[in-house]
Amino acid sequence: MYQFVNIGEIFYNLQMSIKNILIPYDGSPLSKKALALAKDIARNFTADLTLLMVIPVYYPINDSVFSGAAVTNYQEIVKTLKQQGEKELGKVVERCREEGTKTAYKIVHDDVSNAILKEAKKLKADMIVMGSRRLTGISVIKRLGSTARHVSEHAQCPVTIIH
Repeated sequence: MYQFVNIGEIFYNLQMSIKNILIPYDGSPLSKKALALAKDIARNFTADLTLLMVIPVYYPINDSVFSGAAVTNYQEIVKTLKQQGEKELGKVVERCREEGTKTAYKIVHDDVSNAILKEAKKLKADMIVMGSRRLTGISVIKRLGSTARHVSEHAQCPVTIIH
């Protein structure tokens, strides 16, 4: 037996449920495409955007001769990356706001996929829009642990992946 669905009603219900959109953003072409799509969705659904920049965690080998220098240098690198991220995201957020979208940003230092999932949960995101690497051929098979895949499998909200 078939059940007929009122598409207008579904659209209306969807419209009521998309209030917060999370966009993992690193300045790459695919994250920019994800942001463009998220801005369109946000304007149509009067949703708020949150851009999330994740500085990946690096684990120096503790028993290495170079571990002390690696940690010291790494802390400086993280500080520099956060400063660069602040500048970049500040500009991007300003453009989004000028285009009429309520936008905020956050920079975290964590494992990338887990940071995205934690922030989505904390934000109570109704949707995540993110880019994915353009892998082809055997690379697709070898890349089973990709960030986009991990996020899409574990997120508690819909995930749109831009290729």
